[in-house]
Amino acid sequence: MLCSLVINAQSKADSTKLLKDPLYMQLYAGVNKSANENLPWTEFTEYPLAYGAFIGIGKEFSRLWGWRAALRINRNKSRNVQECETQETWGWYNTGLFGDLTFDVSDLLRSKKKARSKRPAFNMKAFAGVGVGYTWKFDEVPLSYTHPYSRSSKLIPAARVGLTATYAIATKWRIGAEVSQNVFEDHFNGVAYDTPIDGRTNLKIGLTYLFIKKPKVKKPVVRKKRLKECPIMPLVIPEAENVKQRQILGRAFLDFPVNEMIIYPSYRKNPSELARIKATVDSALFDRTIHVTQISLHGYASPESPYSNNTRLAKGRTASLMNYLIQKYGFEESLFKNDYTPEDWDNLRGFLNNMDGRRVKGDFWYDSKDFMETPEASAVVREYRDELLQVIDNDMEPDAKEEVLKQVGGGQPYKWLHKHVYPGLRHTDYIIEYEVQHYPVGEARKLIYTHPEALSLEEMYLVATSYEEGSDGWSDALYIAARQFPDDETANFNAAYASVRTRHLKDAKQYLSKAGHSKEAIYLTNVVLAMEGEVNWKLEKGKLIILE
Repeated sequence: MLCSLVINAQSKADSTKLLKDPLYMQLYAGVNKSANENLPWTEFTEYPLAYGAFIGIGKEFSRLWGWRAALRINRNKSRNVQECETQETWGWYNTGLFGDLTFDVSDLLRSKKKARSKRPAFNMKAFAGVGVGYTWKFDEVPLSYTHPYSRSSKLIPAARVGLTATYAIATKWRIGAEVSQNVFEDHFNGVAYDTPIDGRTNLKIGLTYLFIKKPKVKKPVVRKKRLKECPIMPLVIPEAENVKQRQILGRAFLDFPVNEMIIYPSYRKNPSELARIKATVDSALFDRTIHVTQISLHGYASPESPYSNNTRLAKGRTASLMNYLIQKYGFEESLFKNDYTPEDWDNLRGFLNNMDGRRVKGDFWYDSKDFMETPEASAVVREYRDELLQVIDNDMEPDAKEEVLKQVGGGQPYKWLHKHVYPGLRHTDYIIEYEVQHYPVGEARKLIYTHPEALSLEEMYLVATSYEEGSDGWSDALYIAARQFPDDETANFNAAYASVRTRHLKDAKQYLSKAGHSKEAIYLTNVVLAMEGEVNWKLEKGKLIILE
C-alpha cells in the first residue's frame, strides 16, 4: 500500500474549468514489490518488499489529455532465484524521472453537459510514460556465484504504464488507488542473461486533497452619490486681441491659351474658377472697414516646354492675377508681394507619392470635387512610379530632366501625367492678410453665426455673457468660440463649462482634455466626476469639495 497526497491548485472554479483538471502536485510514500527477470509470477507473494518516495506535478491541457512529471526515489530488493546458490536478498537504490501522458477515461464516457454542471465524484485516468533511472548504493551480498553481474552506478532507460482512480468523499477530499508496471533496462541485478529488462509492480492507495479556490464573486458596483447640478462658477475671461489680424489662403487654377498670360474670363473653366475666387475673397472681406495689409501671390507653371518660357509664363500669369484683383477690388499695387516658381516639380512629386489620396500639396489641390480632381492613377503610372520619382529627384537641368521623364515606360506614363496632372501644376497661390475692426456686442451677436472668423475670442465671450447663463445663445457662443479657436485653453474651458451646465458630460470631457491644468479646469473636472458618481463629495457654501 502507498499513502498519497495530491496538492491541486485551481485558478477558477467555473463551469468551463470543470471539464479539465487543473495543475496538481503529488506526494507519495509507501512500499512496492520488485523482481528480476528470472523470478516467476507464481512466487509473487515471496517477492521482497521495497519502499520509496515520489513527487510529481501535472495538469490536463484538454478535456481528455494531460501531462504529468514525476521524480521518485526507491529502495529496491530482489530475492535470489532457484539458479543461484544463496537465498539472501540483494538491494540497491534507484532514482527515476518520468514524463507521463495521461488520458481521462471517465471524461471519455461522460457527457460534456454533465461535466460542466458539477465536478464528477469518480475519476479514472490511464497513463503511460518514459524516463530514466539512476542506480546507486548496492548491497555487498551477492545473488550468484556462477553468473556475472554489475554493481556500477549508471543511468538506464525506463518506461511505465498504469491506471489511477479517485472517488470524492467530501468537497475537497478524495480516496484513490493506483496500479502501475515499471520496466528498466537490466544492468545491475546479477542474472541478466535471459531478458534485458527488470520489472517493478507498484500498488498504491491513499487520499487526495484538492485545494479548490472558491469562485470569485464580483462585488456589486456601488455608485457613489451623484451631484445633480453643476455649481455656479464664472467663465474664464479671455485675453483681449488688440489687433485682429486674419488671413485668406487660396489657390487659383486659371486656364490660359498656349503661351499666353492674359486672363480671359470666359475661356474654358475660368468662369467657374473666377467665381470661386470671388466668393472666397468676398466671404472674408464682407465688411468695408476691413483693412488689407498685404497680398502674397506665388505663381507656378507645369514642367513642359523650355524652362525659360515657363519662367516667363509663371511670372506673367502671376502678374495677371494681381491685375485682376486690383481691377476687381481696387487693391493698391503696393500691397502685392509676388513670387513665382517656373516649374512645379514639388507638386508633381507630391502627386506620385500620394496617388491613392490624390492630394498634392497642403489643403488646397483636389480638396473640392467641384473645381479640380484627377482620376485614379493609371496602371502604367503605378508601374513606373519609382522610376518617375527617381528622374524627378535627379540633380540635372530642368529641360534635360523633362526629356528623360518622357522616355520612362515608353512615354505612356508621361502622356497620362501631362493630360491629368499637369493642368493642376499651373496655379497661383494667394494669401490675403487683413485687419478686422472690433465689433460691439449687438453686431457681434449676428456675426458669430455668419462670420465667426471676424470676431476675437474676447468678443465671443462678451456675446455669451450678454445672454442669460444656460440659455441657447449663451451656449452657442461658447461652443462656436471653441470651434473657431480649437487649441485655445480658455475657449475649451468655457465650452466645457457650458456642456456641464447642460449635463452633456461626454462633450465636457472632450473640451477639458484641451483646457489645460489651471485650478478652474481641475475644479470643473472634479465636478464632472461628482456628477458621474465616481468620487465622494460634499457642497459647502455652493462650492464642491472632494472627500478622500
